[in-house]
Amino acid sequence: MGKALYLDCYLSHVFSIQIPTLHGEYLREVLESIRGQTFQDYEVVVVNSGGGFISDLIHEYGFNELRRDVKLLEARYLANNESRGDYAVLLDETRPLRKDALELLSKNLHDMVIIGERELGSCFWVEAAQLDKENIMDCNSSEAIKGFALPRLFKRGLLTSALEKLRGNLGGKFSHVVFPDHELIYYEASKVSNDVFVIRDELIYHYGDFALRGLVGKYYRYGKSLKVLRDTPYSFFLSVKRKRRSICKGGVYGRFMLYTLYLARAVPFLLGELL
Repeated sequence: MGKALYLDCYLSHVFSIQIPTLHGEYLREVLESIRGQTFQDYEVVVVNSGGGFISDLIHEYGFNELRRDVKLLEARYLANNESRGDYAVLLDETRPLRKDALELLSKNLHDMVIIGERELGSCFWVEAAQLDKENIMDCNSSEAIKGFALPRLFKRGLLTSALEKLRGNLGGKFSHVVFPDHELIYYEASKVSNDVFVIRDELIYHYGDFALRGLVGKYYRYGKSLKVLRDTPYSFFLSVKRKRRSICKGGVYGRFMLYTLYLARAVPFLLGELL
């Protein structure tokens, strides 16, 4: 019996769903959305950098936990090292899945897959963020250097290669990166493969920023985190020109919403980067 359980730990799955978590506010909903998937060939690896209540929740669902107090990029590295699936799905604690997400992904397997997302909630900031997502998907290219639309599905060998490259290039700074963890991964992966597929269906939901205060605080922290890339091979990520995007949807009021959103993000971000 024990031997069978031991061997089962090393069986490969189609998907390894990797989730770094710190606060756990929406984690139950994320885990419940995974358990309810119509496609069940997966494993879940959660890197818990938060409290004991998060551990209790992970164990309740029977998923794999790594308890480590680490920053985001290192959490993704640890989750991937613990994974055994052929493909990695990069989630976080604010992104539940649509019920048929894994089933549709299993029919569209590529080295990297960009997946449509839907913001959850109804307020100005949520509606603006949703319009931004739509403009990113419909009006801008998916090239990695811009970091607009990011793959959530990676062939796991490719993800491993990208993370190891980042670890080598960043050295001791690797463990300090919070933002832009995902963009860095995509950038390195895109240097190895150009097999990027786009699924426009909104298979991932997102609990984003409902209030200006939270949005400002988050982007200030992002700006502070970005400073760690100075004097590294990724110092060009600090250029604001990289983030210029086209707007083709939303009309006059939509542009007002988007410019307000971009201003609310950009000012604290730049302050965090400069101070």
